[in-house]
Amino acid sequence: MIQTREELEREVMAQYRTLGRTLKTSSGTVWMDIDITIAQLRTLLVLAEEGPLVIGQIAQRLGVGLSTGGHLVDRLVQAGLAERTEDAEDRRRTLAQLTPKGEDLYARLLNHPLQIQMLIQRLDKDDLAALLQGLQAINRLVEQESGADGSK
Repeated sequence: MIQTREELEREVMAQYRTLGRTLKTSSGTVWMDIDITIAQLRTLLVLAEEGPLVIGQIAQRLGVGLSTGGHLVDRLVQAGLAERTEDAEDRRRTLAQLTPKGEDLYARLLNHPLQIQMLIQRLDKDDLAALLQGLQAINRLVEQESGADGSK
């Protein structure tokens, strides 16, 4: 039986690492098979979560120059993961967005939420309530550390 706070902390971290390894193993082959750079992956993630966007918006989100943002989108277009389209509201602007192939890659790379959801559905109500309480506590600490709650 775990008694001290330090023992509890060690066990929580051990369980966290075990969960991470298990989830990584189940989706690791997808990550190993992609043939894009980290910068291109970051661009894909921005487009998946916020797109369609103009190149300037992509560059801003990534913290890179306009030229670099354009090159990153070009590489995704060449790989068939993104496409450029005319902005219906302003035909002078060109938007970048994921293609179905890009959306599929994003879904395969980030399948952890689906795996976790299936596991959560199998928890009994008491374990689910305890998990929720723990995650809420961690989120509060993260918000405090980042100043998201306005305290910093």
